[in-house]
Amino acid sequence: MGLNWAEHTVEIEAPIETCFAAIIDYETFPNWQGAVVDTEVLDWDSKGRGKRVRLFIDAKVRKVDYTLDYSYEAPTRIEWDFVEGNGINGADGHYLFEELDAARTRATYKLGLEVGIPLPGPVARRAHKTTLKGSVEDLKREAERRAASARKASNDDRAKERSREDTLAEKVGIKREEPSVAPPPSEPEDWATQDGTASLVELPVKVAGRAAGLGFGLARRTVGVGLEVAGAVADRIRGLARDR
Repeated sequence: MGLNWAEHTVEIEAPIETCFAAIIDYETFPNWQGAVVDTEVLDWDSKGRGKRVRLFIDAKVRKVDYTLDYSYEAPTRIEWDFVEGNGINGADGHYLFEELDAARTRATYKLGLEVGIPLPGPVARRAHKTTLKGSVEDLKREAERRAASARKASNDDRAKERSREDTLAEKVGIKREEPSVAPPPSEPEDWATQDGTASLVELPVKVAGRAAGLGFGLARRTVGVGLEVAGAVADRIRGLARDR
């Protein structure tokens, strides 16, 4: 009959190390891998990773189990060799992880499976693809959950460190200085032109500039006053011109 192959790829919002750590955490599989009923790590490698693992799977059509020998190229590749199975005659494949950036990973799961129970070909292939896709989507959710948890823990640690620094500073009598904003440079007090009269064009603008730091409502009233003053000065000049 031979192996029936299927493949599925997803992009995961989590660092590549987080994805790799999740997929080799076999003992937690029943908590987040929907198709995995139970696992048993039979042997460990020198780095404490599962070397021989038995997995008990709900394959939709029936429950099966099989034992795999794993090998690793951390954090980019996981391969396995089929050892034995009940309801499974063969299993081969790999997980590949590609780092897209510091917080995103592309994961590809390729699995060849030969079932040991009589099933019509279309049924076996559909069950295989459904189970494989579900496994990758479960990994995506778990890795993103772990990444979010790690970010929260990091933020909490920074907040605690800031709190400890504040407490220590208070004990020794040091007051934390908040960043200050330098005041804008002041304008010259002399708004007059060379002949001693204020420029009719510049006066409202300069008044508005003085009012900029007073708040919107007060600034608006101040600009209005400036315009009224400018108008009065203009009327006065026109009156003097007529009198001459």
